[in-house]
Amino acid sequence: MPYLIVVSYAAILGLSVAISGYLSYEGLLRSAHEITLPLVVFLMTIIFSMDATISYFRSTERSYRLPIFIWAVAAFFSIASNFNFLYSNFMKDDVIQSTLAEQITVFRSDIGATRQVLASTETVRFAVEQRTDLKVEFDNLSEQINDPLRPGCGEECRGHMAEIERILGRSVTNLAVPSIGSDSETVSDWYDRYRATAEETLENLLGKTSAPAIFALTRRIDNALLEYDSVARLLANKDGLSALPEMSSLSQDIEREANELLPQGVSVKHETIDPTLGRLGEIVYAFQNGFGEMPNPLATAMSLVIASVIDLLPFLLSFALFGKGRLERSGHKRRERVDRGTIVE
Repeated sequence: MPYLIVVSYAAILGLSVAISGYLSYEGLLRSAHEITLPLVVFLMTIIFSMDATISYFRSTERSYRLPIFIWAVAAFFSIASNFNFLYSNFMKDDVIQSTLAEQITVFRSDIGATRQVLASTETVRFAVEQRTDLKVEFDNLSEQINDPLRPGCGEECRGHMAEIERILGRSVTNLAVPSIGSDSETVSDWYDRYRATAEETLENLLGKTSAPAIFALTRRIDNALLEYDSVARLLANKDGLSALPEMSSLSQDIEREANELLPQGVSVKHETIDPTLGRLGEIVYAFQNGFGEMPNPLATAMSLVIASVIDLLPFLLSFALFGKGRLERSGHKRRERVDRGTIVE
């Protein structure tokens, strides 16, 4: 029976070290990188040898305090890496989705507010008003000159042209204006050239202000709001957490460009998006999430218990199976030393 106990203990110890080694390797891989394998072999060798040493020292009644201390140091790192792997697997999807949802809200709120500030500037309001007024006048002009009963440009048409020139602050062109009764092809050709020239003139005038840059930044914000609109889209198109560095950089760029374009005394401030959030798989972030934020206490507890039992069980068995009086055969009286050099039954 004692031999069976020793063999069973050795088998349990070997399996425990093998399982713990696998979990530790996976748990350290993203932190230790190329030195992961030798580091895990080093830790597992210490744990294996210290478990065996503690068992042997107990059976021979020697002091095992130092082996316990050495085992505890190695076991601490092993349990930590085991916990990292197990907890990361338990919580990976939940943490990724909650992190993305939170940061998408921050991102969209910040750039949406910046868009409103940009749109409220006097430069943008003036440009929008000019474009709107010009469009209205050209729509009216088009309806007037294409009147099937009076095609061409008459008195009312010239009134619209005068309003267009007032909007632009200058004469548009010296092209000949088609008179009443002109054929539709001539009228249409004149209208297209006249409108293109007027719109180009307006854009040239606006180009001397910050309006084009503000409109370009606004379009960039609109594209970002479409691209980063939901967790599902980021998981499908951005590989989940890889979107965080992009969102962080884009938010900072929009903030900087907006502040360069806004008038003096007006500025925007975006909340910083931490690109390291949700990075389970690395020990620091797993402990921060599991014990600091603790979104799921049950997952934390289960991960810690499983991670610890794998290393603790052989250690506890060394106390349960080995020690004074534990491996002697039953039915035999223990020998006692009664005086020097003499042993009696």
